[in-house]
Amino acid sequence: MAARNGHNLLEEALRIALATSRSQPARLASLLRLAADAFGLASATLYLPDPNLSALTQRFSTLLPPSERHCQIPYGEGCAGRAALSHDLTAASCELLHRDEPCASGAAGYLALPLLEGKRLSAVLSLQSAQGPLAPQVVQGFQPLLPLFGVAGAGLVAEQAAERSRRNLSLITSLGLLLNDPLEPGELLPRLLRLCTGSGLALCAVVRLSAGEKGKPRLFRSCRRQAQPELPGMLRLEQVLAARVLAGEAPCSEAVEGGAAAGRALCVALSSSGRTLGSLSFFGGPELLDPEQSEFAGTLACLISSALAEAISSERISSFALENDKKLKELSLLYRMSNTMLSTIKLNKLIHLTLTALTSGPTPFFDRAMLFLTNERAGVLLGMLGVTSEDSPPLRAPKDSGNDLLSSRWDISEEDMAAQRDSEFSRQVLGKRLELDVTQNIASQAVLEKRLIYVPGEELGEEGDPHPGHGTAFAASPLIAHGQAVGAVMVDNALTRAPITQEDLRFLQLFTNQAGMAIENSILYNKIEDANRQLCEAQESLLQKERLAAIGEMAAGIAHELKGPLVSIGGFAGRLTKKLPHDSNEWGHADLIVREVLRLESILSEILLFSKKATICYHRCNLAQIVKESLAVVTPPLEEKRISVTTRFSRQKLVLLGDGQQLKQVFINIILNAVDAMGSGGKLVVQATPDELDGKEAVCVRISDTGGGIPIEALSSIFTPFYTTKENGTGLGLPIANRIITNHGGKIQVVNKPGHGVEFKVILPKHT
Repeated sequence: MAARNGHNLLEEALRIALATSRSQPARLASLLRLAADAFGLASATLYLPDPNLSALTQRFSTLLPPSERHCQIPYGEGCAGRAALSHDLTAASCELLHRDEPCASGAAGYLALPLLEGKRLSAVLSLQSAQGPLAPQVVQGFQPLLPLFGVAGAGLVAEQAAERSRRNLSLITSLGLLLNDPLEPGELLPRLLRLCTGSGLALCAVVRLSAGEKGKPRLFRSCRRQAQPELPGMLRLEQVLAARVLAGEAPCSEAVEGGAAAGRALCVALSSSGRTLGSLSFFGGPELLDPEQSEFAGTLACLISSALAEAISSERISSFALENDKKLKELSLLYRMSNTMLSTIKLNKLIHLTLTALTSGPTPFFDRAMLFLTNERAGVLLGMLGVTSEDSPPLRAPKDSGNDLLSSRWDISEEDMAAQRDSEFSRQVLGKRLELDVTQNIASQAVLEKRLIYVPGEELGEEGDPHPGHGTAFAASPLIAHGQAVGAVMVDNALTRAPITQEDLRFLQLFTNQAGMAIENSILYNKIEDANRQLCEAQESLLQKERLAAIGEMAAGIAHELKGPLVSIGGFAGRLTKKLPHDSNEWGHADLIVREVLRLESILSEILLFSKKATICYHRCNLAQIVKESLAVVTPPLEEKRISVTTRFSRQKLVLLGDGQQLKQVFINIILNAVDAMGSGGKLVVQATPDELDGKEAVCVRISDTGGGIPIEALSSIFTPFYTTKENGTGLGLPIANRIITNHGGKIQVVNKPGHGVEFKVILPKHT
């Protein structure tokens, strides 16, 4: 019976072993179940060795599912390990088994049988009995089956090797196709790693690139789902292995602590042309340590290194190209701005062009820009203009500039400048007066320290800063010319919240250095223009004074010569009026001669008064009293024309040093001119108040009327001697008044209101 059963058992085992329609793992599992059932065993397990590790690394058991075939039993440990080391049959109890050796509950004995091919171990077969130690006949009955288990194990190893070869070949082919596409490292490496894990080569693959220019290593990884719980431990081990490999060690491997799915790690260096680029790490089962797999991992590392080096070179070339394009744009902008600044001498237009260049275009350098100029006398920074990218028009070249880059420049229209000035942001900047104190605001700090200052977004501005967007990064750069800071430009990205890079700050400094020179030149040019205009005015004034002096000298001589005959004519005409009857024609003629002689004598007196050098007799005067006396003198014509007079005098005593009689003549002349200009029922307003003149204490008299104002064409000539619009005027009243006030160190200002009236404002220093 036993023989027949043994014969039948062998036939069944041969049939299973030769069933080519089933895979090697399935045939091996069927053989183990057949043996266990035939001999009434609790379990049967076959262990396959890895000679490189001197350990049993695969197991197929009736107690475990196929997915749990990986194990790690070193030679000499547990029952199976001792049998593998001694090549002898080994028995043990369940307490002495290795943790990777399955043990059925209630099992009584455990026996390990080494399967040898000559002197080489091909497998270990472990049998577990349900009742006490295994009987010798059971061991003897297994002897015919042992070669079949050995063949099945060898076939499984061969099948796995063939499968690895097919997988590796497929992986190499896929990598070759992927490497044909020019990709950047950030896109290439994740795809390469997904290929490695997707093909089954590894459960997890990690690439660590060496620290680049930014000083931080870059890490790429791909991990299969079943290994995700072990990922933190694998990454810690990868960091250690990568450090060793990058330090120059050979490829190294190590067991993953607590690793169930991924038990082994293999790390190799990625190098190209003698330069280490990084490391490549694989995590998987014990087959990773097979020499063939280690060699394949090295081949993969070479392929990936070559592709990575090419990708890094391509990335750098692209980066250099982008950087060069940006620098070319900056240089072009600086050059064109230089041409623009050299061709624009008007300060207002130059300021608009400067800020527009920083905020204009589809990709502006900054969202907002503000410009402040230094007023050293007042000790403040004056806000000149604020521009945003929303109100910056595109900078266009003038029509006559041509297409030559060397002569190209920009221009901005008056309409665009007006729109920028009227914007809400610009009005905020124009109202700013920043004290020149490094402790008060960033703009002043930049000007006084003559350096660019960058404030990150997390740092809030000071209370005096013109920067309204707290929490937004901004920068202030001084406008320097000839070693002096003439102002500052402040910029930020408050609209887009884009970061301000070091390249942006470098460009801003170059730009403001150039703008500072241009603005300084514009300011100097304006000063030269003002000085030239003042010189021309002074020259014209001297010529006018010389002409007037000549005219005055001639007029004085003529007046002196005429005055004697006029006195005689007037005297004789007066005698005739006394002797002739009042109702006769002769009396009328004589009376006309008398009146005209009096008028001519008055004109000659004014000419003599204007032509001679006036002497001022200074004494303390009450200006309010002088004005009241002047009004009293002209009361008859005021009452005759029914002109209403309104006076307003300050409660403060208006005392000054001056010639009261001459000042009274000034106010009388101005009031009489107002009376002549107004018709019946006019209104005259006279005010006397304290004032300032050139920063010093002064007094002011305002005399305004409703006479319709001075004709526009006559306004510039009212202080010119002998110019008059009256039929009987001499044209000397206002020139005499102006000279008296000028001799007193004061000023006469005229506020003309065409169609309504005119106001004369007389300002006199106190000199007290």
